Amino acid sequence: MSDLLNQIDDEQEIALVTLTDTDGETGTFEFLDLVFLGDKEYAVLSPENSDGDVVIYYVRQGARGEDYVLVTDETLQWRVFDIFRMQHEDEFDFS
Repeated sequence: MSDLLNQIDDEQEIALVTLTDTDGETGTFEFLDLVFLGDKEYAVLSPENSDGDVVIYYVRQGARGEDYVLVTDETLQWRVFDIFRMQHEDEFDFS
């Protein structure tokens, strides 16, 4: 299971995580869920203060722990998002 879950404070109403890119820039995201597709794990996140935007990161085990790789392949993004949408159809308005 992803280390992202360790960043989440159970007391928070919204689960926020902070990621740092290779240039040292940080971004804060609302953690929505982890999605499994095949044997791979994907984090579905929403940038803090966005209006419903979603980004998907591939969770990869690296030499220094987990790495989060932005999914840029549109077909893969939609496959992961479709799974997320099916799992959360009663929680979010996807219209």
